[in-house]
Amino acid sequence: MLVELQQALVDLTSSPELVDQVRADPTILRARYQLTDREAARLIAIARHRGMAAACTVYRMNRLSPLAMNLRETLRAIGPGLRDLMSTYWRDHPRGHAHFFLESARFADWLRDRVAAGQAPTAALIPLDREAAAITAAVAASEAAA
Repeated sequence: MLVELQQALVDLTSSPELVDQVRADPTILRARYQLTDREAARLIAIARHRGMAAACTVYRMNRLSPLAMNLRETLRAIGPGLRDLMSTYWRDHPRGHAHFFLESARFADWLRDRVAAGQAPTAALIPLDREAAAITAAVAASEAAA
């Protein structure tokens, strides 16, 4: 059960939407995870804690860091829709990649698909092509060094 508890805590921290759902209906936890009564009660208390919003924000800032470092101009080109677009990306890819360049490359590929589907501004492609090429070179260099 410890693995289920850990996974539930990770999922709560990475998803403000799940936190809101648990706050509205705590039975969601028992439906999604195999938890003891004590574990479920602890997670419900964590979800309801006022500090949970800060924990979710810190998690998302850590996920945003590699993109801000490697795709700075692309993120600027997305403009005011960036927040919603990032939430969609994090829903599509709930687990970050520890390798900053690989996470950035995954986002770049995902963003190209969104632009092609008309779900992201085409202006993002102008800096994306240049920045993605630099990421690809960095990935190749890190693999050669390994």
